[in-house]
Amino acid sequence: MCLTVKRTTAETVVRTPPFPSVRSFITANVVPAFWSRNIPTALNFLRKRKALVVTSVRSTRTSSMFFSGEQRTTVLNYPAAPKGQSRRIWELDFLRGFAIILMCIDHLMYDLAYVFADVWRARGGAADAIARFACHWWAHEGHWIGRTRDVVQVVALCVFFGLCGGSTIFSRDNLSRAMKTFLAAALVTLGTYFASMLGIIEEEDIITFGVLHMLSFATVIVTAVYALTRLAKKRGDLVFFLVSAALTGIIFLVNYLISRATIEPNRWLMFLHEDLADIDWTGGDYFPLIPYLGYAFGGAAVITLLYGAGKSLFPKGDGVWNKPFRFVGRHTLVVVITHQVVNMLLLAVVTALFVDFGNFVIFG
Repeated sequence: MCLTVKRTTAETVVRTPPFPSVRSFITANVVPAFWSRNIPTALNFLRKRKALVVTSVRSTRTSSMFFSGEQRTTVLNYPAAPKGQSRRIWELDFLRGFAIILMCIDHLMYDLAYVFADVWRARGGAADAIARFACHWWAHEGHWIGRTRDVVQVVALCVFFGLCGGSTIFSRDNLSRAMKTFLAAALVTLGTYFASMLGIIEEEDIITFGVLHMLSFATVIVTAVYALTRLAKKRGDLVFFLVSAALTGIIFLVNYLISRATIEPNRWLMFLHEDLADIDWTGGDYFPLIPYLGYAFGGAAVITLLYGAGKSLFPKGDGVWNKPFRFVGRHTLVVVITHQVVNMLLLAVVTALFVDFGNFVIFG
């Protein structure tokens, strides 16, 4: 008997053909026995191994010049991933987590340089050396440590915002994800505003359009472009790749032109470009749409090109060495919201225990 297998994205269909091959026609008397004995045995074996799940069995009568009898169609579905596992692309989670960890370290250096540096430098020794490193990391004035920070920042931003744009092609609920991110961004803005009113931070440290604001807007914009390119059903991925690549170039070109133009700043336009904002400096994170939306579209183009099939390109191995990075990459929103609180508390405890006993600095 001839057995055919048809694969689709959602199911696998195993069926006996209505027009058997010549060999099956010659052995027509064997076909009923083969079907009734071997096929059920094979399906039961796969079902016990949890490789396939039988969802339905349909029987129809078929009559032709070559064959007359019953045709049976069995629809099989691959089972869902076991609880605690997922079908995510591990290297993308790893890269996202790596970029987030770099951001946490960068902000840890900021907190040490601008909040705890005086106490640490007064201690001398190793504490003074660490505080000096943090100060050079941020206010480098040409120091090699500061130049290293500039390179690390560019790499982390490219990876992080690029993955933000690329993730839209895998997520089925981008608008909900964008709304959650925007609500979190609004809470961060309100939190830093009240902290400024209480004198905990300076007014220029209020986060008005930070990384979460940028992520929420970028998710909506890239999702809208992706949805429009889906109208070209047969060439949707190619169209999205070309449009994303073109928008990347356009956004960076606009960034170049704005940075060299003389434009009257307007505080209400600070979400577009830093040269349009009526601010001298902000200590809080600030990521306007231009040029960072270009990173998102650039990442969308690259990920569409490399991961259009939705499959990992690298072997995962045992996964132990990259598990912490993947964990952070899967919980980006929580880490971004909480990491500064964790940083400040960590530095306060270390200061009170090892640098200036009993002095938590931030509670003084």
